[in-house]
Amino acid sequence: MIWTLFMSEDCENSVIAPWNFSWVVKDKLAGMAWPQTLENFNFLKQEGIKHLITLSPEKRPPARVFPEINWYEIPVEEFCSPTLDQMKEFMEICRTSRENNEAVGIHCRMGRGRTGVMAACYLIHFCDMGPQRAITNIRIMRPGSVETYEQERAVMAYYDYLRSL
Repeated sequence: MIWTLFMSEDCENSVIAPWNFSWVVKDKLAGMAWPQTLENFNFLKQEGIKHLITLSPEKRPPARVFPEINWYEIPVEEFCSPTLDQMKEFMEICRTSRENNEAVGIHCRMGRGRTGVMAACYLIHFCDMGPQRAITNIRIMRPGSVETYEQERAVMAYYDYLRSL
């Protein structure tokens, strides 16, 4: 197993942020690219991430080796948008985490498209933003986010869903 290459004594306590890591809402939601190493997981633990959500079925992290962080998978194909059911599943994890004052990390391969969509929907759901403002804020915080028109439409559709409740 390749993961054992990273398990040397030298890196057991090393801390390196996953590429493209940033807080969307401090201590509530962070976005990032695929966390790949023990050092990445040490960083997430240090930052207080208790839950990690993988959106990239093509890039799964070695999360099972790091039981201190709860791992979830909501598989969304690259350059595609999550479905409404997948967005609702993500929001349920976030709602429970917020009630328990626990931080959530979300990632896809590069931390831009799929991650950006979910982060924008998070801002709509929990921060009472409109869809355009949420997308703009995510793109300012995390350049390159919400990569396609289809992904923009998915954020709009989530906003419309919430308004229909």
